[in-house]
Amino acid sequence: MKTRQKLVIPHEHGAWMMWLVPLAVGLASTSWHPSKPLLVGAVLFAYLASYSLLQSLRYPEQKAGWLRWAAGYGAVAAVFGVPLVLMRPQLLWVALVALVGFAVNAWFASRRNERHLLNDLMAMAGLNLAVVAAYVAGRGYWDKQAWFLWALCLLYFFGTALHVKSLIRERRNRSLKMLAIAYALAVPAVLAIVLQPLLAVAYLPAAVRALAIPQNHGFKAIVLGVIEIICSVWFAVWLIVVYRSFGYL
Repeated sequence: MKTRQKLVIPHEHGAWMMWLVPLAVGLASTSWHPSKPLLVGAVLFAYLASYSLLQSLRYPEQKAGWLRWAAGYGAVAAVFGVPLVLMRPQLLWVALVALVGFAVNAWFASRRNERHLLNDLMAMAGLNLAVVAAYVAGRGYWDKQAWFLWALCLLYFFGTALHVKSLIRERRNRSLKMLAIAYALAVPAVLAIVLQPLLAVAYLPAAVRALAIPQNHGFKAIVLGVIEIICSVWFAVWLIVVYRSFGYL
């Protein structure tokens, strides 16, 4: 991908959903605070800056161009981030935790080994921290509920990674498809038994699509993407409804 285009925007819809959905859950599950608009801007431009930095590692021959984009996006993120941290100092710790995940992603990118499952997991864990950040913006602190929301998001998006990988990159890997189905079914089942049946409902569309879509599906990538977006929106809306209805999870 070249850096001469007018605007550098990541095209991976999955990565967008991995921070937009948690961010929406965290924002909608907590009370209003002036730091929330700043958080949206900071997270957006930090994501764009991190993407550009990773691209500079993937394409070293275009490193200078990608670094310019990273610097520009990073500067805008700082415009939002500095007053944000002054309002909610604990967000600095969330950012530091996110940097750990980004460091792992950078290591894999520099070695052209980004398809490694550990890299996917660390990327998801970092992007899903948006729910903790939004929770802190709304309440001024984090507690076990914030990290529980993060864990629920990570459980969901890890399943999407398995599912999509089994249909696209590893569509001849029957074992991975079976693992994706088993995971999609096990998560709501365990949640229903161990925690709350209501939580399991958030994961049901993902379980249905894992069962319904075969590896030799014949769908275009955009169709698979739309299905993932629908399932992710359902997941977000359901978590928000449950949290706002009961005040806890």
